[in-house]
Amino acid sequence: MIASDAAVRPDELARQLFSVATHFCLALPRGRRRAGDLKDVEFLTLTLLSSHGTMIVGDIQRLLGVLPAQMSRIIRSLEARDRPLIACRINPQDKRKIDVCLTSAGEKALAEYREQRVRAIAELLSKLRVDDLEDVHGLLGKLHLLPERLAPVVS
Repeated sequence: MIASDAAVRPDELARQLFSVATHFCLALPRGRRRAGDLKDVEFLTLTLLSSHGTMIVGDIQRLLGVLPAQMSRIIRSLEARDRPLIACRINPQDKRKIDVCLTSAGEKALAEYREQRVRAIAELLSKLRVDDLEDVHGLLGKLHLLPERLAPVVS
């Protein structure tokens, strides 16, 4: 059945899905960020680099939907740590562009960030019944395929 023929409207489902995602984000451990903790936009930057390998700063900026000044702050923040999470180099084909890639410290920080959040979400999901978990699993598989039609999937 095509979504537009369904009794439940896609825009209402989108609102509900957004609400659930928001609740998951709010349920994750927060508190005062320690120096060096990743901000969400830094995590997204590292995720893009992990998925795509070396990227040009402007491409990262466009995918994140941030302004150039904000992208500069993100790059500086990730690069100016005791153990830099990214490395920047002038693009050999176009000297006006900057290539960015993950460092081993960046890969480690990304894995730690993900793991902490996955554990928190798993704890929330553990409160569901087995058949509900199976339903969620099946729907997530379908939802995960939708963006592939529009852009590369970032996991």
